[in-house]
Amino acid sequence: MNKPLLAATCAAALALTLAACGQQTDDRVSASATSGASAPATAAPSASAPAASAPAASASAIRSSIAASTPFVTVDCTSGQVSPTDQPSPNGTTIGPVTGVIQPNGAPAITVATDAQPATELGIADMKPGSGPAVKAGDTLTVNYCGVGLGGKTLFDSSYSRGTPATFPLDGVIAGWQQGMVGMQVGGTRLLVIPGALAYGANPPQGSGIGPNETLIFIVELQSIS
Repeated sequence: MNKPLLAATCAAALALTLAACGQQTDDRVSASATSGASAPATAAPSASAPAASAPAASASAIRSSIAASTPFVTVDCTSGQVSPTDQPSPNGTTIGPVTGVIQPNGAPAITVATDAQPATELGIADMKPGSGPAVKAGDTLTVNYCGVGLGGKTLFDSSYSRGTPATFPLDGVIAGWQQGMVGMQVGGTRLLVIPGALAYGANPPQGSGIGPNETLIFIVELQSIS
C-alpha cells in the first residue's frame, strides 16, 4: 500500500509516495562534517550554466555541459538554481561527494560532485545540532526540507521554496527518513544521503523528477515533534 512521503502543505507540493524500496539496511556511512554557517550563495539559474545559452536546451543537456566543465554543482534549496563551482564549500557538512551548506541568507544549498556515484549506505550528518527533544520511531514531525537527486542534480521538492513547513508521521515516509531522522533533536539541521534501496527503488513516483534507483539528498530542519 502506498503512503505519502511528506504531507502535502499546498497544491504545489509533489505527491510523493512510499514505494516498494527493495532490501533495506541499517548500515550507515560515517560523515566527515565541518561546521559553519557561511557559504557562497548560488549566483545563476541553471539556464545560465555553460553551453546552455539556447532557451530550449534540455535539463539533461545542461547537466552534461556542467559535468564537462566543472567538478561540482550547487543547488539552491529555495530557488532551485543550479550553479557550477570549482570546489565544495569549506564551511559545509560533507558526506562523500555531497556537501550541505547554510548560505549567508539562511537558506540551505546542496553541492554535489559531478562524477558522484550512487550511495550504497545511508549517510547521516548533523549540520547544526539541536537542543530539544529527540525524534523517536512513530513520532509526527514538522520540518523544513529540500530534496535533490544525486544523478539529476536538480531540486525535486522543497518546503523552503513553498514557504511552508511540512508535518507528517515518521512511519509514513521512505525508509531512509525513518532511519535517518531518529535521534535528531528539535532545532537541528541534518544532511541525509539516501541510497535508492531506502528511497523509491526502481519505481519512483511518476512525475516526481526522481530517477529509478536514484540516490536522494535531503537537508532537513526539525522544527517540532508531536
